[in-house]
Amino acid sequence: MTATAAERAAGRARRTHRPVAGRRVLSAIVVVGAVVGTVVGWALVVLVPLASALDVPSLSGRLVDTAHVLPPDLAATLSAELAAHEERTGNQVVLLTLPSLGGEPVEEFAHRVATTWQLGRKGIDNGVLLLVVPGDRRVRIEVGYGLEGTLTDAKASRIIRQEIIPRFRSGAAADGVAAGLRAIMGTIEGTYVPAERTSPPAIETNGPWNLLFIAVVVGIMIGAAIGARRGAGGFVGGLVSFFLALSAGWLFALAAAVLVMIVILALSGLSSGGGRTPYGGWGGAGGLGGGDFGGFSGADSFGGGGGGFGGGGASGQW
Repeated sequence: MTATAAERAAGRARRTHRPVAGRRVLSAIVVVGAVVGTVVGWALVVLVPLASALDVPSLSGRLVDTAHVLPPDLAATLSAELAAHEERTGNQVVLLTLPSLGGEPVEEFAHRVATTWQLGRKGIDNGVLLLVVPGDRRVRIEVGYGLEGTLTDAKASRIIRQEIIPRFRSGAAADGVAAGLRAIMGTIEGTYVPAERTSPPAIETNGPWNLLFIAVVVGIMIGAAIGARRGAGGFVGGLVSFFLALSAGWLFALAAAVLVMIVILALSGLSSGGGRTPYGGWGGAGGLGGGDFGGFSGADSFGGGGGGFGGGGASGQW
């Protein structure tokens, strides 16, 4: 073979290997980009919620009306009724109103408030929290361990449906709060008789789960389509699902993003190979524990008594 023929053969060999090497470099870049995107996505869905968690207000009295739902005269009347109920029965019923929860699920925040305030007597766990969030149109009755047999989930849900939500829907928010508190005290004391009427059902806490399912499905579809071409399916699909589920709360949004990333990564493992890029292409009850009323403050101040909470109550939306 002449020198010229040998040079031509070597050139053909180099041209044959160039596309293979180029594909390998491109695949490596795609994998690195997907890993970096996943890390950034995790940082966004973990650190942002932690930085934005809503603080629990201080327990300044039996009525903590930060949303200014109650007029002064009604607030004074209800505070006196709650104090009299506490004196008669030893049970502690407290109201908290907030303008908004900033995306946090009402069940999670109510449980956090109840455990922070430690409502009820220690060992008896006979505290109740009524949480009203006008800006989010949500309401929650959180019931202590010791009262779960009296103020059951079904009874709490009925109070929300029949006493609170109809009044809120008609624009009488203060009357709804008053009716709800009086129904709670009456149920505990055995004097409350619910009206026999049919009212529109409250939207229960299966809503966030439906939203989680939709967010995951949409995130997987988008992630699969994008990832099949660019390899960023896990990152993009996770972000899309996170923001779709955000209205259900930070934990639901985080769960949706993580589920989408896991599914996209699993699909990439099945579709990798064959020279393609490696990425082809989701009113109820919450918890309350009671507290220790034996640790209540004196006549000039008010506080919880040191109890814990764990699963009774109901939620609704108007």
